[in-house]
Amino acid sequence: MKRAFMKRVVVLAALSASALMVSTRASAEAPDEWFGTGVNWYEHPCGLEAFAKYGRTVEPSKQVRDAYFATIKDPKLCPKLFP
Repeated sequence: MKRAFMKRVVVLAALSASALMVSTRASAEAPDEWFGTGVNWYEHPCGLEAFAKYGRTVEPSKQVRDAYFATIKDPKLCPKLFP
């Protein structure tokens, strides 16, 4: 009985460690993308400051999303649309 309990504890500990490693690995590999699914911050013409201020949200407003696409097409709009 004691042996079965110890086996169960070891299996549960291994599963917990495995789940922790998978979640840590997934978050470490996830690049910093606009809105979680867009281009990487360094691929967008407005750069890191605009990404830090506007791009980290998962559900951006329509205005921010429209500005995102507009600045990809015309990078000169960055100072105006992402102040």
